Amino acid sequence: MKTPNASKLAAALEVLPDGVILCDAAGRVLWANRRARKWLALPADEGTEARLPAVLPGLPWPPTEATGHVRSPEGRLLSVQAWPLAGGEEFVLQVRPASSRSDEWQPLLLQQLLEGLRRPVANIRAAIETLASYPDMAPDLAAQFRHIILDQTEALARLLEQTVSAYTRYLQAHWPLERMPAAALLQLMAAALQQDARRVRIAAACPAGIVQADRRLWSRLWELLGRQLHQALPRGREWVLLAESDERLLWIDLCWQGRGLPPERLQRWLTQTLTLDEQGLSLTLSEVLAWHEADLWVQRDARGARLRLVLPIFS
Repeated sequence: MKTPNASKLAAALEVLPDGVILCDAAGRVLWANRRARKWLALPADEGTEARLPAVLPGLPWPPTEATGHVRSPEGRLLSVQAWPLAGGEEFVLQVRPASSRSDEWQPLLLQQLLEGLRRPVANIRAAIETLASYPDMAPDLAAQFRHIILDQTEALARLLEQTVSAYTRYLQAHWPLERMPAAALLQLMAAALQQDARRVRIAAACPAGIVQADRRLWSRLWELLGRQLHQALPRGREWVLLAESDERLLWIDLCWQGRGLPPERLQRWLTQTLTLDEQGLSLTLSEVLAWHEADLWVQRDARGARLRLVLPIFS
C-alpha cells in the first residue's frame, strides 16, 4: 500500500474511529488506516496487493456515493460510503460498523450505575465539606446537612441493590439470541406492526435463511415504531413488507404509499427507550438494533417510501 504524501493527514486518518480506504478505479487498495485493515483483514505489508471487490464481494464496483451494507470477512455488518476523487480514477471509502452488539449487558448496567451514582455522591461530598468547614454551625442547620448525608446514603444503597437485582435477573432470565427462519422474523414484525386496524401485508414469500433475534425485544421494537409511524404517515393505507437476501445479508423493506419519512425523525425515534424490567433497566431502540447486529434507515426511490432494515444471515 502507498502512504499518502501528507504525513500529518495520514497520522490523523490512522486514529479515526472509522475505517478509511483509498483505492484506484480497479479496486486495488492504495492505502488504508488501521481500523479498515483490521475490519477487512487487509494485509499490513505495503507490497501486498489487495482488491476490494475480492475482499467485499457484496460491494458494487465501481462504488456509488450511496451508502451500502456488506459483511466483512469476519462476518461483521459494515456500512460503506464511497466518494470518487477528481477525475474518477481513485475513490475514498469510509467504513464503519453498522452496529456493534455487546455479548453481554454488563456495560449497560455499569453505565446506568455510574449515572445514578453521580448526583448522590456529589451531594454527600458537598454536605460533608460544609460541615467540616463550619464546625460552629447552628445545630438545626447542621442537622439538615446530616439529613442530606443520610438521605443520599440510603439512595446509594437502593441504587446498588437495584443494580445487583437487575444483574441477577439478567443472569437468570437472559438467553442468547434465538436462531429463527427469516420468514418467522418477518411474521413477527407484521404481527407487531398490525395495530389499530392497520393492515400489514407480506407481499411475497420470504427468502430462505436463518437470522438471530430476541423475540420479546424485536416485537417491542416494532410495536413502538409502528405507533410512531401510525401517527406520522397517512391513515387508511396499508403497509407492505418485502424481503430479499443474498448468502450473507437479509434486507426487509417496510413500504407505504404517500409522503416519505424524514430521516431525522427516524433518528429521534431510535433514541427512545424500552423499559425492560420494574427496576428501570432500559435499552434505546438503537441499542436493540445493535443487539441484533441490524441497521435501519429511511429510503425513497422509484418504488416509493420505505424503511429498509438489514440483518446478517447465519446459515
